Amino acid sequence: MVYLIGAGPGDPGLITYKGLQILKSCDAVIYDRLGTGELLDLVRPDCAKIYVGKQAGAHYKKQEEINRILVETAGKYENVVRLKGGDSFVFGRGGEEILTLQESDIPFQVIPGVTSAIAVPEVLGIPVTHREMSRSFHVITGHTKKGEADALANIHKQEGTSVFLMGLSNLEPIMQRLREEGESEETPVSVISNGMLPGETIVRGTVGTIGKLVSKNELVSPAIIVVGQTAACTMKDKKRSAIDGCKIGVVGTAVFREKLRGLLEEKGASLFSICDMHVRTCPDMEKLDVAIQNLKDYQWIVFTSQNGIRLFFDRVRACAVDLRKFTDIRFAVVGSGCAQALEQYGFYADYIPEQYTTESLANGLCTIVKSGEKVLIPRAKEGSLVLEQILSANRIDAEILSIYDVRGARTENWKYLNNYDAILFASASGVHAFADCLAETGQPDWNPAQGKKRIVLGTIGQVTADALIKCGLPADVIPEKCDAEGLVRALDSAFDVKNTDNKV
Repeated sequence: MVYLIGAGPGDPGLITYKGLQILKSCDAVIYDRLGTGELLDLVRPDCAKIYVGKQAGAHYKKQEEINRILVETAGKYENVVRLKGGDSFVFGRGGEEILTLQESDIPFQVIPGVTSAIAVPEVLGIPVTHREMSRSFHVITGHTKKGEADALANIHKQEGTSVFLMGLSNLEPIMQRLREEGESEETPVSVISNGMLPGETIVRGTVGTIGKLVSKNELVSPAIIVVGQTAACTMKDKKRSAIDGCKIGVVGTAVFREKLRGLLEEKGASLFSICDMHVRTCPDMEKLDVAIQNLKDYQWIVFTSQNGIRLFFDRVRACAVDLRKFTDIRFAVVGSGCAQALEQYGFYADYIPEQYTTESLANGLCTIVKSGEKVLIPRAKEGSLVLEQILSANRIDAEILSIYDVRGARTENWKYLNNYDAILFASASGVHAFADCLAETGQPDWNPAQGKKRIVLGTIGQVTADALIKCGLPADVIPEKCDAEGLVRALDSAFDVKNTDNKV
């Protein structure tokens, strides 16, 4: 079965519930340049990912080749998702792919998506219809083949709002054609570049002025052109917070991003992953299995991250350990986020330091771990040495196992690096991955002030901040409470101060 799913206009939260459930369970996904790769984080680990994206001026795969890949993949896997941006049937060539499946007698199902033609103007306060201004709308391609019917013939007589997709390179000819059809030079026009993406820019003008304004602002594809009285609308709510409307880049794991996303969206900000951090297990995982089989040897288990908690209990389950064996074991965690993660497995932390730092955790353990008790610490390979040093200095018997490490890879959102209002880091390893990405893209001397606006850099805690400073970058925001809630709260406060200073 092949599922043709519309991924929506760029915000991963705008895929339909049905589409998301199918995506999460599919065996293979064939995907386009979606505007965000974050939906791909939600597929099964063993799901095959096949990229057939196309960019204007740099076609990666021709449609005929995509059709061939679709048929071949359907022959190899039971459930295949063809993931396309926006809605597959609105200038998405979904119809061509369905015809190919029909010709090959391959079963399929179409899952509609939110089209950018309506959604992108909408989030910027532009309705495509309005009872007092526009009772209809027309979606028109900005590219036509020679010999095709003139889509703009008599368009002025149809009234309503005209939405052009894929038309930025033909903006002036489109405006000229509208004038020839009787459209007024004063008719409002809005051009939205990179809608719902980090580089989102909107330029407003009229049929007579929009060409020069777009050239002056150097807008790039993909872009949506809205023509009509509603194009002048700005139906947006008042600011909900200091970071309302801000675009926040994040360097972290999928789990961390999802925690941040809801918190940021509550305040009106948008989250974009610029460097995906992926957890990989280390050789010490075998030693962890031995430790799990001998839980009676330990009195304390200490966690310094949510990743460590998840991997630990994954192994507990894999080793078929009876949870009653944890009866005499106490747990210590570095912060409230870890405590909540631990609770998901039915256990409550016996100790959480007042300050959510590794140093505070270590010092606290020195006061509560009794002589003769043994501590098991499953942690990241690149974790801070402070914990080990303090426990060793106080002669506490601790077995520290490096069960995972974290590696990063830049996403397609990386190209908008200088467009973010802030960039947030979840770990020191994320900072190192960010620095590696800068070097790989020829920007080793990058600084947050080199673009049109000064980017605020925020970290989850002092260890991450120290890593940022060692890379020659400022740590502008360090929360008092080192968790996602604290980070967003500190970021909002920093922007509140920044906005106040700019008004003075």
